[in-house]
Amino acid sequence: MSERPVRLGAALFNGDHARLGDEITRLERAGLDFIHHDVFDGHFVPDLGFSPRTIAALRPLTPLPFEVHLGAAEPLRFVESLAEAGTNLLLVHLESLTMPYEATCVIRQHGMRAGLVLTMGTPILLLEPLIPMVDAVLLLSRVTGESAGSPTYDARVLPRVRQLRQMIDAAGAAVDLQVAGSVKREHVPELVAAGVTAIAFGGGLYKVPDMTAEVRAIRQLIEDTGKDSKHG
Repeated sequence: MSERPVRLGAALFNGDHARLGDEITRLERAGLDFIHHDVFDGHFVPDLGFSPRTIAALRPLTPLPFEVHLGAAEPLRFVESLAEAGTNLLLVHLESLTMPYEATCVIRQHGMRAGLVLTMGTPILLLEPLIPMVDAVLLLSRVTGESAGSPTYDARVLPRVRQLRQMIDAAGAAVDLQVAGSVKREHVPELVAAGVTAIAFGGGLYKVPDMTAEVRAIRQLIEDTGKDSKHG
């Protein structure tokens, strides 16, 4: 096994919006560990994601954790409604917060775990004083809300993962290090070797012929990567 357990999830926003309930069932049966939801305001991120009402309607359909990526200019306006919708982990863009510590306190006061999101252009060092204050950090590996053309995974996220991994370990913190953004099976070994503990897959996972077989293959890659790191 990998030295660190790696959780696997999928962004429901990339599924078939005409049958979201069926997609949740498919993700659960495929053996995923969590469901990633995108909530965007069309302003901070140039796209519209799910509303809290949609997430609330989906919540009774699965016991899997709901982890929300919130891209909004005024994120604290969404905290109460997302908590009521059944969100387990709320990940908010550091770029949208003037008082990040206070924001994490508000999130926890509403019964959710608190996390931060960083886009590719935000320096990792900004997180250093915040690491003891959060449960998770999500590093994006593509342009946030990119809709034109075919979004692609950006391998420049790897040194960012390594840098954050070192900071988390140095702080002795139990912080979930996540990556999301056009991640596919072939990217998994390098991400795991760099130190991630959770990966949220996008549209590619929905396009494979057999999602269950794909998730099984990804978990085998994670296990093999762990073995290689011990013998390397």
